[in-house]
Amino acid sequence: MGNAVLGQMVRPRPAVEERLTRPQRLVRQLSDLDSGRLRRLIRSGDLAPCFDADDDERAVECPICFYFYPSLNRSKCCSKGICTECFLQLMPSKASKAVHCPFCKTATYTVEYHSARTSSENKLQQEEEQNTNEAKTRIRSKNQKTIEVQS
Repeated sequence: MGNAVLGQMVRPRPAVEERLTRPQRLVRQLSDLDSGRLRRLIRSGDLAPCFDADDDERAVECPICFYFYPSLNRSKCCSKGICTECFLQLMPSKASKAVHCPFCKTATYTVEYHSARTSSENKLQQEEEQNTNEAKTRIRSKNQKTIEVQS
């Protein structure tokens, strides 16, 4: 049975340990961090837990701090991964301006959390990144040839 949304099965969210609802490795002190709101976001599954760094081969690397985690938040604009602690440090304080995505520079930066990716999702993501890189290489090559022809 289980929970169903529009005919799809939804995995129940596992309970999050209390210690994983508190940042552990913040580089700067966040004076206006609402720890109650952070705890609610993590427990509801809207934000990844503040995992301990992991050295498991299935772990995913945060491109900001370079620690490995069981799973990461994903930016809504470009789907790049980021750990919760790096996300918290990027978010603006009440007195500062909005933050752009550190990856694609989209004006409004938000993240979502879908728990750990399956191996097929990881493979698909790698294939998409490879295709993107190959397309960029073809475009650069084409542009280079155009410049050479014009010269």
